[in-house]
Parts: sequence; structure tokens; C-alpha cells
Amino acid sequence: MLLFAAVLATSPVYAHGDNAHRSEATRAAADKNGDSSAAAPATEADDEAAGAHGRASEGIDGAETNRMVPLLKTLHPATVHFPIALLLTAAFVELAAAMGMVERAGLTVRLLIYTGTIGAIAAASFGWIHTGFWFGGDTTMQLHRWMGMLIAVLGVGLALIAHRDESGRILLRAGLAVIAVLVVAQGFLGGELAHGPDHLGLSLT
Repeated sequence: MLLFAAVLATSPVYAHGDNAHRSEATRAAADKNGDSSAAAPATEADDEAAGAHGRASEGIDGAETNRMVPLLKTLHPATVHFPIALLLTAAFVELAAAMGMVERAGLTVRLLIYTGTIGAIAAASFGWIHTGFWFGGDTTMQLHRWMGMLIAVLGVGLALIAHRDESGRILLRAGLAVIAVLVVAQGFLGGELAHGPDHLGLSLT
């Protein structure tokens, strides 16, 4: 084992020493002949190696970016369910509290609004990543795009109201009613885009 370790320890030294010896011999020959062409191949080889290393690094970064973008685009359908479920549940719990069916629902509703708003912001952000910063599309696409932004903005407003208003809940309940209708409509529009027109088969024509 000691002999093996000694060989491993000394082999790099021999290698570097041999390279240094050849480099000195090459420089001596170039100086003697007055010709610098002997050192040129080494310089060109070093430049080519550095260039190849740079291209390899760029290729790795590009491959990572190419893998990341499709992943981010797939997250929009996965995130839209959270604001739908959370904000609708907040509206239902607040409705039950208004009807006297539950007591002390304020903390629950507030938590549902907070998390639903975060989900709405995430879903809208991934929606823009999914399509890119593109403002085209038909009427369904336009409604879906801007209604998603409206739900995120209204969610932030509702979160502020829920955080600051502990007594009067009329404004909060009105906002929850509006956002519940918007969330249902937004889910329908998303289904129209994902599965095609009249995906629920409700057309009377």
C-alpha cells in the first residue's frame, strides 16, 4: 500500500517535469534558430482548448435553459386548481357564517383568502410564461387572460380587507361573491381553451 501511495504521489511530478523539460527544449530550439514557429502550435492548441471549453459551458447552460422553460410552461394547468378551490371555499365558508351555520369563521376565511390569492398570482404568472408575452388570441383567450389578472388583483384587495376589517364584513362578503363568480367563469374559459369549444356539451344548438 505504501508503495502504491508513493507511485500515485510521484507520478504527477514526473509528468509535469517531463512537460517542462520539453517546453524548455522547444524554446531553446526556437531561440537558436531564430524562429518562433515552434511555440506557435502550443499556443494555438491552448486557444482551441479554451474555446472548446467555453463552447461546452455555453452548451450546458443552454441545455439547462431549454429544459427549464418547458417545465415552467407546464405549471400553469397544475396551479390553476388552487385559487379555484381556495377562493370558492372561502366564499362558501363566509356564506355559512352569514347564515349562522358556523361560528368564528373569520380566521378560516382569512387564511383561505390569503392562500387563494397567492395561488391566483402564481397561476396568472405561469399563464404568461405558458403563452409568452403574447397579446393575441380569440375572444375566449382574451377573456381568460385578463380575467385571470383581475382575479389576482381582486384577491390582493380581499386579502387587505380581510386583514384590516374585523367587524363589518359587508364589503368582504360582496368581494367574495364577485370573485367566486369570476373564478367559476375563469375555470369554464380555461376548459374551453384546453378541451375545445362547448367542452361541457351545454350548447342548445
